[in-house]
Amino acid sequence: MSENPRLRVSIILLVVANLVPVFGVLFLDWDVFYVMLLFWCENVVIGIFGILRLFVSTGNLFVAAFFTVHYGGFMMGHLMVLFALFSNAFEGQASNATDPEHFLAAFLNPPTLIAIAALFVSHGWSYIANFLGSDERNLLTGARAMTQPYRRMIITHIALLAGGFFVTTMGQPLPGLLLLIAMKIGLDVVFHRREHETIAI
Repeated sequence: MSENPRLRVSIILLVVANLVPVFGVLFLDWDVFYVMLLFWCENVVIGIFGILRLFVSTGNLFVAAFFTVHYGGFMMGHLMVLFALFSNAFEGQASNATDPEHFLAAFLNPPTLIAIAALFVSHGWSYIANFLGSDERNLLTGARAMTQPYRRMIITHIALLAGGFFVTTMGQPLPGLLLLIAMKIGLDVVFHRREHETIAI
């Protein structure tokens, strides 16, 4: 059975979007904290399109609002874990590195914004082509739309947190950072394909 062309394109876009951190690591000296924060930003993007999927699937604004608050709290906890585990190197760049204004100025620069825009393009294409442009919008139940972002995020980021911690303890060697990104790409492809293929079952 051949793969759905829309799904194939969305996987290609997903891989391309995840290659931006490779450029950052190779040419912009992005460290493990920076890379993990970019992965966190992708979960924010996933959450935004998850809210849209949930509202379209249920037609219930209250359910979508509840998910927004719950997912937002989950993401805040995730961000606190990232700072607790990986911010030491970032803090070493300046005494006020974890100050919100300094952090935003350091993180929201053109290369990072391009990376985040690539994630919006990737997940936006998947939302339009794989969800709105197919039977998924009619087949996806509210319960599955509610839990789908969590399953992907929890499993993927437990692995990434473990990998990131290992890379940090090894002194953040370049091969380790690239391997971490490669692991992220592999997990993304597996879960992206599984999510869309199981909806039709």
